[in-house]
Amino acid sequence: MLYEVKGLVLRTTDIGDTDRMITLYTESMGIVSAMAKGARSLKSRKMAAAQQFCYSSMVLFEQGDKLWVREASLIESFFDLRSSIEGLALAGYIVEVIGTVATAEGDKELLRLALNSLYAISSARFDLNKVKAAFEIRTAAHIGFMPDVLGCARCGVGTGEFFFNIMAGAIECADCHHDAAQMHETLTESHESHILCPLSPGAKDALVYCVHCPSEKLFSFNIPEEDMRLFCRAAESYLCNHLERGFRSLDFYNEVKG
Repeated sequence: MLYEVKGLVLRTTDIGDTDRMITLYTESMGIVSAMAKGARSLKSRKMAAAQQFCYSSMVLFEQGDKLWVREASLIESFFDLRSSIEGLALAGYIVEVIGTVATAEGDKELLRLALNSLYAISSARFDLNKVKAAFEIRTAAHIGFMPDVLGCARCGVGTGEFFFNIMAGAIECADCHHDAAQMHETLTESHESHILCPLSPGAKDALVYCVHCPSEKLFSFNIPEEDMRLFCRAAESYLCNHLERGFRSLDFYNEVKG
């Protein structure tokens, strides 16, 4: 049986002298692995399409208990993301996250989020930390961890200084947080970790924007540097804690970004 798919190459494993096992995230089949025979040969038509970070069109076929690549053509290589070690590291983190949250069911919006994020890195139009944080909070919201960030979970106020209760997925204003602290109250269940990230007005607005904006405008916002620092810290903490894991690629990105 033949399957015609378009997918993002999340990772590759070289087999023997010229073969390559590729892991694809596709809109129609979700996450799949397939053997690309001879894909590392300079004469192979599959070579350009079977590289990590490439978005490619492929014809797959079943043989035994494996999928094999019959044909492959490149749609987009995102070549320029490889021009800096920081961009390459961030791309590695993005595909590792996608590989972690993806399932056997296709998800058009998740694939689009990954492709848009890689394009944002490749185009060099956006600060990498902004791309990373926007990707993190949007991914978390999309896969079922939608945070309530429009207003304080206690009093409903929507402006001012806030604290982001990571495990509760909600924000509380500075006044309510102070009052609750004095009464030893928390939005978090007693068996969960109590993790708070401070949010300036600008950082809070960035969270709201990235959760609710149209997908094609995800990176089209600007906030001051200090607000961005708080936003980035909150977004990373939110995704990693709700996935209950860390990422080696994230450690590497943070290392090279200094």
